[in-house]
Amino acid sequence: MTNSSTFAGVSPPVRTSPPSSTAGTLLDAPLRYTTDGGLLLDAPPPDGLVAHTTRYGPPPADSRHVLPALEASGLTGRGGAHYPVVAKLRALLSGGGAEVVVANGAESEPASSKDAALLRQRPHLVLDGLTVAARLLGAGQAVIWLHEGAADNRGSLLAALRERHDARVPGPRTSIVLAPGRYLAGESSAVRSALAGGPVLPTFGPAPGARTALGGRGTLVQNVETLAWLAVLARGGAVRPGALVTVVADGMRTVLEADERQTVESLLLRAVELPGRPVIAPRAVLLGGYAGAWLAWDDARTEPLCGPSRSPATGAGLVAALPPFACGLAETAALLAYLARHGAGQCGPCRFGLPSLAGLADRLARGHVRPRDVDRIRRLADEVRGRGACHHPDGAVRLVETALATFRDDVEHHVRRGRCAYGGHQAVLPIPEER
Repeated sequence: MTNSSTFAGVSPPVRTSPPSSTAGTLLDAPLRYTTDGGLLLDAPPPDGLVAHTTRYGPPPADSRHVLPALEASGLTGRGGAHYPVVAKLRALLSGGGAEVVVANGAESEPASSKDAALLRQRPHLVLDGLTVAARLLGAGQAVIWLHEGAADNRGSLLAALRERHDARVPGPRTSIVLAPGRYLAGESSAVRSALAGGPVLPTFGPAPGARTALGGRGTLVQNVETLAWLAVLARGGAVRPGALVTVVADGMRTVLEADERQTVESLLLRAVELPGRPVIAPRAVLLGGYAGAWLAWDDARTEPLCGPSRSPATGAGLVAALPPFACGLAETAALLAYLARHGAGQCGPCRFGLPSLAGLADRLARGHVRPRDVDRIRRLADEVRGRGACHHPDGAVRLVETALATFRDDVEHHVRRGRCAYGGHQAVLPIPEER
């Protein structure tokens, strides 16, 4: 881990025009990336401090109304767990507040770009939310937690911090900390462990509002999207019942805001419906990230993305469409192998169960199995479930079990014919290269 650039400020800039009508949103329009996470396509420049102040108004000067506003909004964390934000803050306040507040921008889902889009386009909104949280909890120090190699995110934040410093915007002393580019490095207990001098690994850990020994007081870890909404709430705005979602489909990654009216089908149409491009229905979709759930298209198309029932898509904010020519079993095997390589290695399910599951899934994808091997996959998944030191093994189990159900016709074809009907190649979700 390395630290970069520290800034502090003193007084806010003056707003020169009223906030725009977009103050209840985080992004104006869908933002499109290449599927390999490369350059942002057709993106407007990031908001500077003047544009940000014009859009949202001046930084909130008072945090006293934030807790009642959070309670009324029902805002939950947007990092994946959807734990109520007000409950986390009250747990820390009951123990004397926090020493440090952390903006978690280490987007661990390799196919997701929602946090990156927010950090690049609205860095000041995230920093406003970080300031509100620090003020509320009495924290004098703030940390922005990023994966190493996130150069664009880091550059956008450094530019925003310099602007705030020059404009004398008040806020906590803020550092950018770079974490290893591993799948579990963004897990909240891993962040707290690292900042307290321990390994960047999930702990057997406290509940989301529990305390850790860092400077004698607690540490708040909150996803950057959550902090952006906190900044909106602190200005008297309303949290829309939705979330930022990354859609992987038709050769693109598209980041957009989903609301409570959206289904998986309507979201995919928003993401890929471009002039001159036909829309082809996928075979299936993966909802919620690499440790999420597969659903057949006919089952998924009307699945709600947001609202009280919360589908798996609101987990890590990822919806990936499997095209008609791709093999869901090959895709699953590649993802399981990745999850097995990036386990914490702190318990038997992670050290032995996940590699065994990945090996069996790979054999199934290649057609090198018999019917009893499929039963072995199910038994092993059942043995791993709920026995991990953290929830990482449970996500892998969910992935493989939903794959066996969603692609059951493919399972039978692979077992009986010893080959894949779709070519057997992993074609959709990116797997980062190992260093």
